[in-house]
Order: sequence, then structure tokens, then C-alpha cells
Amino acid sequence: MTRAYWEGAKRHQLMIMRCQKCRFWIHPPMLDCSKCQSPDVKAEAVSGKGTVYSFSIMHNAGNPGFEGELPYAVAIVELAEQTGLFTVSNILDCPVRDVRIGMAVEVVFQDVTPEVTLPQFRPAKSSPLPSRRRGRG
Repeated sequence: MTRAYWEGAKRHQLMIMRCQKCRFWIHPPMLDCSKCQSPDVKAEAVSGKGTVYSFSIMHNAGNPGFEGELPYAVAIVELAEQTGLFTVSNILDCPVRDVRIGMAVEVVFQDVTPEVTLPQFRPAKSSPLPSRRRGRG
């Protein structure tokens, strides 16, 4: 069910499932649309733009392989395509002290191995996206 997401990442495209009947974006992927229950869903590329909805600064490595990366920011990113369309990612290219709720971010792809590419986010280089919710940021 996540194949399109990971294959898209290898091509440096952020792929999210979308209902072909009601056009609702669905993430994490599901077999049926969570809005209209249609089984007609397929992966489509999104812009890769979003805003930090929430975040946490990691100061302890849960895995010894991450000790050299500390501290790092893990964020819930609300994608620009739809209110409530979230993904979880690390925030790269930004000191952790500068990460903020409401911060505009854009996807960047980290080629970890020839087989694995991770969609990550960094502060947006373009103008910030307007917040769709009052009281954020």
C-alpha cells in the first residue's frame, strides 16, 4: 500500500493517495477513501510545500545509529494541498532552536542508499504559506 510513496521518493516526488471520486487526499495511505469510502484511490504528486503543525526536539537517540545526529527536530507537517493532510518528517537545514509552529517548509529528498530515499523537510526558500488556522504560529 505504500509502494507508490517510496517509489515516488526515489524519483524525488512526494506521492500521496487521492480519492478519484471526491478528490480528497488520504495520508497515511488507505485502501478506501476516508471521506466518501470509494475504493478508487491512487497516488498523485503533491507540491511538497507545507507548514510545521507541531514538532519535538529529540535529545536522546532511540537507536545508537542516531547519536551523531542529536539534537534533531521531528515535525508534523501539514501539506498545502488540504487542511488536515499531515505527514511526519525530520526538519533539515535548520538549527533546532529556530524550528517554529507555522513555519513554511518544503520537501527535500535524502538519498540514504541506492534503494532508500527519505522525504524530509527544510525551511521554505520561497515566501511563507498563509496559515489556514487562527492562533497558529
